[in-house]
Amino acid sequence: MKPNLLITGASGFIGSHLIEEAMLQEYNVFAAVRKSSKVILPEHSHVTIVQLDYNDSSTLIEQLNSLKQQYGHFDYVIHNAGITRANNVDEFNEVNNLLPQRLANALVESQNIPEKFLLVSSMAAFGPGDQKSMEPIHVQQQMNPISHYGESKKAVSTYFLNQSPLPFIIVYPTAVYGPRDKDFIEFVKLINKGIEPYLGLYRQLLSMVHVRDLSTAIVGLLQKGRVGGQYIISDTKNYDKKELGTIVKDILKKKTFKLFIPVTPVLGIARIVELAYQIFAPKKMPLLTREKINEISSANWSCDADEVWNVLGKKPQYDLKSGMQHTIDWYKNNGML
Repeated sequence: MKPNLLITGASGFIGSHLIEEAMLQEYNVFAAVRKSSKVILPEHSHVTIVQLDYNDSSTLIEQLNSLKQQYGHFDYVIHNAGITRANNVDEFNEVNNLLPQRLANALVESQNIPEKFLLVSSMAAFGPGDQKSMEPIHVQQQMNPISHYGESKKAVSTYFLNQSPLPFIIVYPTAVYGPRDKDFIEFVKLINKGIEPYLGLYRQLLSMVHVRDLSTAIVGLLQKGRVGGQYIISDTKNYDKKELGTIVKDILKKKTFKLFIPVTPVLGIARIVELAYQIFAPKKMPLLTREKINEISSANWSCDADEVWNVLGKKPQYDLKSGMQHTIDWYKNNGML
């Protein structure tokens, strides 16, 4: 009998790939979504779509009880729901920190305790690594986030590490790319037009992971991961930021003009945008903020992800070159490039 697996955030970029991987690994998948969300499902899939109200604990408990009576209890839960952009700081805390706590407690109250509750956090919870030593980030180090998003991810990780009401695993993906991603394509489009932009005039190390490798690792950890374990997930390699541009332009067969943008004037522009929002839209947060610029331009986002692949007994399928080739082919085949 297939084990029941609940996946939250199932309608998003990563969530859709988690569904596909969970089906490949023979799980009975339940995709939790908001009423307004549309889920991308594999062809001929047998996925049960469920709607959960995370905002009200009593309603959530009732919904989980109803699902248990109808389908049996959830053997595993992957909590992937979260936001990377918000209108204000409180929204980050509500969605990324309080919501997963509410879900975990509701699972306990409904006597629906899974064998493992896997929390998808973020490398932003740790903040960037030391820019002098350029030592890779590892899970044993102290968390020192530099953004409100990172703070919310640190808060929820701290909650589970210190007072989780159920067996848990936490994963910290690095930058994720791949088919269906709508963010990274903007960089690809610029290079396709002959512009190769970089923020900052200094060396920057990046770590990345193809979404299929991320999904393989996350679903695989349900069986092989240690309860209470924490795992950084990347393709195990660290890249100079210019390698990314070189790989993309080689795949596209484009010649480019390299544009190195100093951070300081961009921070000045962001400050002006923030002031304008404080005056004209005080309840909202602009997409361009000083903390986001500082985060994405930090010199050291290298990491040590060997442990997760050792635990799984396999290697990532994609490095940056093969992963970008696969991603760009998908963009082209789907009329996005």
